Amino acid sequence: MSRKSSGVSRRDLIKSAVGVSIFPTLAFTKGEAKRENAQVVIVGGGYGGVTTAKYLKKENPKLSVILIEQRHFFMSCPLSNHFLAGLMELTPLCFAYNVLEVKYGVKVINDKVIGIELDRKVVRTSQGYISYDFLVLSPGIDYDIEDKPFYAEALVYYPPAFKPGSEHIYLKKLLSEFEGGDIVITVPPPPYRCPPAPYERAALIASMIKRNKLKAHLYFIDANERPLINSEGFLSAYYDLYKDVATYVTSAQVKDVDVGKKVVKTSYGDFKFDIANIIPPMKAHSLLASAGLLKKGEKWVSVNPLTFETQVENVFVIGDASMSYLPKSGYAAHSEGKVVAKLINAKLMGKEVKEELLQMVCYAMVDDREAIMTETSFKYEKDRGRFIPIHREDNQRKESTAKRYMEWAKGLWRDMFG
Repeated sequence: MSRKSSGVSRRDLIKSAVGVSIFPTLAFTKGEAKRENAQVVIVGGGYGGVTTAKYLKKENPKLSVILIEQRHFFMSCPLSNHFLAGLMELTPLCFAYNVLEVKYGVKVINDKVIGIELDRKVVRTSQGYISYDFLVLSPGIDYDIEDKPFYAEALVYYPPAFKPGSEHIYLKKLLSEFEGGDIVITVPPPPYRCPPAPYERAALIASMIKRNKLKAHLYFIDANERPLINSEGFLSAYYDLYKDVATYVTSAQVKDVDVGKKVVKTSYGDFKFDIANIIPPMKAHSLLASAGLLKKGEKWVSVNPLTFETQVENVFVIGDASMSYLPKSGYAAHSEGKVVAKLINAKLMGKEVKEELLQMVCYAMVDDREAIMTETSFKYEKDRGRFIPIHREDNQRKESTAKRYMEWAKGLWRDMFG
């Protein structure tokens, strides 16, 4: 692969990837008087919502917990690149939400949330209103394309596959039917869902080209100077393994996508394609803006970074929609869900909860059998209200790391649905 550089520093890239920002110092509130019963409504059945629901009921079986999710089945975005590249089937990534009802007593409502009325403490669905004492919002992302209308058509024909479900299935269809030619993948500036995901996808699609001996070339067009996480490991794989089948173009902004002519126009030039994976900029789900939780000009919801509570008492936003010190990932949402479940139960029991900093673990495949990984812990400077990330990267591609990757994902799924 070849690439073009800019003046963006590695420190800036790392800060963007892990969402490091300055926050006001917010302390935990003392517990309220002990209450036997309350109703918690959770919107969104991804990693964050499912984990919150399970752990609320696990700690307090008497609690009324309602999970609202439009889909009937959970699908994991982590490991979905394996599915796209033909390394695994879709079924191991999918789980039925009714497991939460049968095992833990969570009430699951498969419906679309139309609106949230914070003043009345109700969630409006197509079936009616649902009241809450505590509200946990984990609706995920939307694509930020309002000021870039050329993305709208591109997303229909060449989906990003950063929302679980039909996007992945259709992109998989395109890749399965691909017999040769040019593939284009684009990467937006951060923050976006799962920083290493596009880089892993590019590596696995390049590996697929070689494995299937296709007469094809991948053009990997990155708005960033280098991979946001594990740059050494990804770059080593690109140049050692895929220089004959792929070109890595960096610091290139997408200016237009012409679906009819099959051309992506960038600040670095035009790239023709036969199939494409167009990944646009992202923002918090539009439901949060309509609820009044996003200020004008904001893309992500500001929360207390230690509790994930918004400025509205007993209303929490977790997962990719929030702006905290953690990167946007399924693992982060899973960890945040446990924290919020603990906080809500502590409030109801009149207890205090000790503040804790979460850690991050990210894995990524770089070919069909080998993976790299990174671990991030955080130091909180309370006087300055900021979080300092401490990274440990393993950029040596290994089969043993790929096996740990699979066990890591299976462990998350067991913890959520087991």
